[in-house]
Amino acid sequence: MLQRIALGQARFNLPGLTADARGAALGRQLVARFAAVDRLVSFLRLLSAEQSLDDLQPGFRIVYARGGAGTREAIVLMPAAPELADGVAHAARLAGGQLFTGAGKQFAQFREARAPLGYDVDALSDGDGDLILYGAEQTVSYRIESELPLGKLLLRLALVRLHGRAARLSEGAIYLRARRGLGMVVAGILHRAAGYLREPAGAMQAAAALCESAAPSAFSPGATFWIFRIERLPPRLYTLLSTTPGLELYLPVTDNVAVAVGFRHPIHLGSCRRSFDTDRLYLFAPGGVTEVAPPPTLAAIEDLVRIRAPSLEIVDRHEAVPVGRPDLAVALRLEPGGEARRPVAALVPWARAVWLQRLVYALPPTALRSYRVVLLKRGILVRAADVLDGIPFGTLYQLGAPEVLVPLGMQIRPAASPQLLSERLGATGGAMVLFPDGGAPPVRILPEAIVPFDRRLLVELEPALANLEAVRRTEREPEETIEIENEPLGPMPLWGLGRPR
Repeated sequence: MLQRIALGQARFNLPGLTADARGAALGRQLVARFAAVDRLVSFLRLLSAEQSLDDLQPGFRIVYARGGAGTREAIVLMPAAPELADGVAHAARLAGGQLFTGAGKQFAQFREARAPLGYDVDALSDGDGDLILYGAEQTVSYRIESELPLGKLLLRLALVRLHGRAARLSEGAIYLRARRGLGMVVAGILHRAAGYLREPAGAMQAAAALCESAAPSAFSPGATFWIFRIERLPPRLYTLLSTTPGLELYLPVTDNVAVAVGFRHPIHLGSCRRSFDTDRLYLFAPGGVTEVAPPPTLAAIEDLVRIRAPSLEIVDRHEAVPVGRPDLAVALRLEPGGEARRPVAALVPWARAVWLQRLVYALPPTALRSYRVVLLKRGILVRAADVLDGIPFGTLYQLGAPEVLVPLGMQIRPAASPQLLSERLGATGGAMVLFPDGGAPPVRILPEAIVPFDRRLLVELEPALANLEAVRRTEREPEETIEIENEPLGPMPLWGLGRPR
């Protein structure tokens, strides 16, 4: 039977129970009781999110005990730190368990709203169990059947899949596991990508090692695979590596623990560092945990790429004679890609000329004065001085070189100097060069064919002559002089006038 502790009470019947500075009772140990394993896992997740489980070591134990009624329950024993007791009690209540405090094998229910200073017992039970828990409703004696180490529990739990934003790749290092046959292929891809993406700041770096997992038995050797550690993996490569069969991505949680990308462990592994051996690498995947012992020694990816030896064929000195320019000359061609630029011109086909005529009335005066136009066999080319705005139809063009127009989203290959391209194509002295869409050869436009837009729009205006003869007639003086006289009519000017018939 429990009794509430009064304020200022200093003596207790339960062994190991003492009062803190506030007068609340607290023993040397805490015991959390759970009716099922899932509640135990929820308690550990809540507790590891608020504080590190390493702070409760040593003395943190998970045991399975059977009560007097025959029920098998999970019990967690841990040292009672005054600054951690309230957090442990909160996590136990949220997970659906009960918390007790005491020492040895005698434990009383932890303080709650009904007893803010805690509980004490009227008399000790004479049960012969390994643990005796004094609750508000009943006193239960438990006999411990087995113990489950925290590290073994962490290895047994299945991962939980992440969804939405939580499944996105976070910045930092990432581990890549590849089958043995794919190791050198991946190493070559990462080496080439690191060369293309190398910048003064934020360059991708990679290191790799050939590993062998711990053998489950003497007759079953461990699997051999490659481990890559990649710093600042680009999103494009992340998509490629995450969708390729035989490759698995892991996010490091601690120095020697990593979890598969898109999943999380039910318990925060960063709070359980002491539960993992420092001489092993743990890779948590949906299919199980891979342990690598000892941890791999990673080598830079540049040192692993295979170097191809030169050909043994010796070229005669007389055969390596420079040849003429026509043998090395190549044709220019357009390819998709390049930097995204803003359009500077539009080619409107003649079938859409009516649309352009209607659109002219809506264009601002600055556009009409700054745009230039060329009439071609393919259509009407409208060229802007800076950025083309206001024409939503036709084929848009950008500058591939000074005064060299290429379709939007295309680039000229080979990527020679822009000034050299303009010079060789003849885009100098006010001339323009247009690369039509569809692989047609380029067209050179002379300066005299380029006219301002507003001048091309206005037709020859011939206003009709005004009729001056009618104006002259109205200006002539009248032939007869008209005089108007006003005579007094008297007070009744209409008197005596008959009604009109």
